[in-house]
Amino acid sequence: MDLIEETGEIAFQDHVKTIYLTPDEPLTYYSNKWVYHEMPQFEQWLKDAETQLQQHHAQGSHHLMFTFPENTELSLAFQDYLEKESYELGLMEMYAIEAEALKGEIPDTLKIEWVDGDNLDDYLTIHRTFALQFGEDYADESERTIRKSFQDEQQVKRIVVYYQNQPVGSLDAIETEQTLEIDSFGVIESMRRQGIGRTMQAFVAAHAEGKPIILVADGEDTAKDMYIKQGYTFISYRYQILKENV
Repeated sequence: MDLIEETGEIAFQDHVKTIYLTPDEPLTYYSNKWVYHEMPQFEQWLKDAETQLQQHHAQGSHHLMFTFPENTELSLAFQDYLEKESYELGLMEMYAIEAEALKGEIPDTLKIEWVDGDNLDDYLTIHRTFALQFGEDYADESERTIRKSFQDEQQVKRIVVYYQNQPVGSLDAIETEQTLEIDSFGVIESMRRQGIGRTMQAFVAAHAEGKPIILVADGEDTAKDMYIKQGYTFISYRYQILKENV
């Protein structure tokens, strides 16, 4: 999981944890969270939750979010407490595949483009479609963040796919020296199950320069079954917890 790109501004970091606090994006959960590198004792975590609550309220965030160390189980007592306190428990799984295994032809019915100033609005149209499930305010904040960072981004390359000249899907490709990570990957509901997602992956793989492709999937989401059928290999997992409206 260390290969997965984290978003947000680092406010504090040591061997135990990294704290992300991003005042300009208070509604973006992943940019405001604690990532543990060592599993905390339950009593210490309770104190950490109080500290995070104060930090988040100070910048207008109203959630709690923690990510726990890779391949580490949570005790049943811990899980019972999280359920009682209305935390959402998520299981995130990392998968990888060689780029060569994803390469393929782009159908004539589809057009895929790297995002630039000319088609950024089309990308944002698709992005907003998925962001709205978290509310109008979050969708607005996310769009502002992308527009603000678009010119400065080096690692993140975005693509948008068209069908009959209409944007129907988008994807972010995060390139490092070791891997190419697929993130924010989606196709609008009316166009799913038509091979568009596979085609976007093939487009990215063709530009991976031999680097393996990695991604993170929700361990309880059916999308991970699609990745396994495509040939992705399970690498590792980690738990994360979220509590909203605090």
